Amino acid sequence: MKKVIFLILNLTILAFLYNAFNENTYTKIYNPNSTSQMVDKQEKYLVIKIVEDFGRRLKNVPLLAPKEILIKSIKENYSIYVTDSLLEKWIKDPSKAPGRLTSSPWPDRIEIKNIYKIDELTYKVKGEIIEITSNEVVSDGVAIRRPITLIVRKINNYWLIDEVVLGNYK
Repeated sequence: MKKVIFLILNLTILAFLYNAFNENTYTKIYNPNSTSQMVDKQEKYLVIKIVEDFGRRLKNVPLLAPKEILIKSIKENYSIYVTDSLLEKWIKDPSKAPGRLTSSPWPDRIEIKNIYKIDELTYKVKGEIIEITSNEVVSDGVAIRRPITLIVRKINNYWLIDEVVLGNYK
């Protein structure tokens, strides 16, 4: 089921990208001698989308909840974004999973700072988890920033988060 939903999501994104490039835009970025530039842009877009969508789910995982609730929450919120091995790692040791520690502040999103292509199937994404309170909702501010590094891999034609390293709060 996870793979079907993800396939639909990937196809929708690819259709959007295809329609988003009109003839003038396409000719500006397309090099007739190499289609890799276009492929890299599409891949990068999909990797960014996965990380940003995952970041919006962090607030839904209450890290201090009873273990049964926490595990259920991890599965429900992260399973379409992460590899099975990473999901299993977090289920075995939920303290390693990202999520919401307190009612306030709470994680709102991941802001991507850098994205690096490591190889044909792997990207490294560095960013920050942005945590907010009700004050920041009104003022569009930031309460706390926490560094995060993610490894995103293409596995069976799906881009999935395979590794997450959380930094210390700033």
